[in-house]
Amino acid sequence: MYEHIWGNLMPPQLVTDDLSNTIKNNVVTPPDAPIPDCLTCGACCQSLLCVGVRPTDNVDRDRYWEITVDTEQGEVVVDRYLKRNGDTLACAALEGTIGKRVGCTIYETRPVMCHHFDAGSDRCHAIRRAFGIEPFLTLNEMSDALDKLDAQSAGVDAGEMIRSAQIRPDETGEYVIKAQVKNGELREIHRYDPEYETWMQFEFDGLTLEEAAKLIKTRRN
Repeated sequence: MYEHIWGNLMPPQLVTDDLSNTIKNNVVTPPDAPIPDCLTCGACCQSLLCVGVRPTDNVDRDRYWEITVDTEQGEVVVDRYLKRNGDTLACAALEGTIGKRVGCTIYETRPVMCHHFDAGSDRCHAIRRAFGIEPFLTLNEMSDALDKLDAQSAGVDAGEMIRSAQIRPDETGEYVIKAQVKNGELREIHRYDPEYETWMQFEFDGLTLEEAAKLIKTRRN
């Protein structure tokens, strides 16, 4: 799906996965830049394929797919993602035409992940440029953006940043969450009883180990 969508877009000038989803954490976008109108865009709903549904989200069951793994204890749900339109591969909840007029059919009950994606964030603008909805950065602007992003990442401890997580049951019946951090290490960060807690793998992507610990604390028992 990723290749089908991004292969038909303009090449992104910046790696979108490295960009902020929130205006407060913008590095590239000037503070006085205008906020895009979501209703005449919809690019994020087309291009961001894995929109996770948290256990605490109020999304109807028929709106998402469950991702499972086979284990010795049986089939285990490890992620939930909003369904995609079979023809366009956009989010199945999106109506309208990208770049012209769009709407969300589950806007009031959309997942937290959607709430946390700001119109006007660095990632928002990068995606809009790939769709041709707004102009590309000039060479000077792009050079300046890369310098700022390099400076931001210089102080990041690769042993503290989670790249991805996996959830598997162990022989005791507990579920174990292990985080793959950016330096390649696999770190156990939580064990829980699935009768009392529910987690999805995607909830930990991009967090620091400290942020993951705080998130876990909010939902334990």
